Amino acid sequence: MNLSVFQSFQRYRPEIRFADIDAVGIVNNAVYPTYFEQCRIHLFEGFVGKEWNWNDAGMVVARHEIDYLRPIAMNDEVEIVTWIDSIGSKSMVAAYEVYVQRRGEWKLASKAKTVMVSYDHVNHCSTTWPESWIEILKDSEMQKPA
Repeated sequence: MNLSVFQSFQRYRPEIRFADIDAVGIVNNAVYPTYFEQCRIHLFEGFVGKEWNWNDAGMVVARHEIDYLRPIAMNDEVEIVTWIDSIGSKSMVAAYEVYVQRRGEWKLASKAKTVMVSYDHVNHCSTTWPESWIEILKDSEMQKPA
């Protein structure tokens, strides 16, 4: 896979910490959602900026779906690509592909999706996404390259 076709804000390299490794010597499956959270922060900072007010334009995770295809070990080089798979008025789906480098090639290690719901943390209810976000997220540069 040629990962350079993705925008820089769509690519994230997690630090594999000793605490991420289980007794078998691979990244524990419960750690992946934390990596994906970091990917989403990196992605959203790419178009919203670092000054994002989560109370005004927040979100909550409604669902995670992960397919594990290859294990990741402590010293593996890993890169995760993220894109918005679909967006509605109150929810969106972020998609991820996790790649591990083996013998000089990037190999798909896992695929995942996260359903997120726009949420007003002040009034404690779902709300619509800002219109400006919908326009940006529907842009072809935010999608997975063909």
